[in-house]
Amino acid sequence: MKVFSRTRIWTGVITTFLLALTSNVTEACERQCQLNVSHAFADKYQLLSSLHFSTLSTKIEQSLFHGVPTTAYSSTEATNAIQHLQEAVTKAQRAWDVSLFRTVFDTIFVDKPQFRGDCNEPHRVDQPALGVNWTMTDCHAMDYICGNPPSICHFLPMIKTRIERKLAEQLEIKIGGSSEIVGGGVGENGGGTADEADVYVNFLGPALSKVVMTHPKLEVYQATIHGNLNQILEVVRDQIVGETAYLASGAGPVRNEKWIAEWDLEIKLLLLSFP
Repeated sequence: MKVFSRTRIWTGVITTFLLALTSNVTEACERQCQLNVSHAFADKYQLLSSLHFSTLSTKIEQSLFHGVPTTAYSSTEATNAIQHLQEAVTKAQRAWDVSLFRTVFDTIFVDKPQFRGDCNEPHRVDQPALGVNWTMTDCHAMDYICGNPPSICHFLPMIKTRIERKLAEQLEIKIGGSSEIVGGGVGENGGGTADEADVYVNFLGPALSKVVMTHPKLEVYQATIHGNLNQILEVVRDQIVGETAYLASGAGPVRNEKWIAEWDLEIKLLLLSFP
C-alpha cells in the first residue's frame, strides 16, 4: 500500500514538472502561420506595386503614337493597338503578382537572418494556452530573431524594409531592365535596358509585333513606336527609383510613406493569432 502511495506521489510530481516545463516552451510560426503571414504581406505590396502598372498602362495610352503621323492609322486602329498593349501590361502585372508571395516568404523565412529556430534560449515569453492568442506584450518582449510569431511581430519594421528593398529591385529590373537599388544590376536575361526587361521581352514586345502585323501601315513606324515604349518603361522605372529612394539610406528599418499604418496592426494581430 505504501509503495502504491509513493508511486502515485512520484507520478504526480513528475507530471507537474513536465507540465511546467512544457508551458515554458514556445513553438514556432509553423507552415500555416508562415503561409498566411506571407500572403498578408504580399496582398499589401500587390496593392502598392499595382500603381506602377497602372502608370505604365496610362502612359501607353498617352504616348504610344508620339511621332507617328495620324495618316498612318485610324482612331479605331489606334484604340485597338493601345488596348492590345494594355492587355499585355495586365498579363505582366498578373505574372508579377504571382511572384510576390514567393519573394515575401523567402525574405522572412529563408533569407538570413531567417525567422526560424529555437525561441527558448534566452527565455522571453511563455507559450499561451491552447486557443489563447499571443499578446502585444509578447510582441514587445520577444527581442531576438527566432521562429515564433512574437519575434516576427517584434521585428516587423525590419522585415518590411527587407521585403521592400527586394521587391523594389525586382520591379525595377522587371520593368526597366536594371536596378539602382543594387547599383545598376541587370535582369536574368543579361540586359540592362528597357527593351531587354521582362515586361518588354515577354509581354509588350510580342504585343507590339502583333499590332504591326495586323496594321501594315504601321510597319514603317515600328522603330518609332518601339522607342516610345522604351521611353515609357524608363519613365516608370525612374518613378519606382524615386519612390523607393528611402531604401538607399542604409541597412536599418526605414519608413514607406505609401504603407498604411493600420496594415501593421492587421498583420500583427494575424501573427499573434497563431500558436
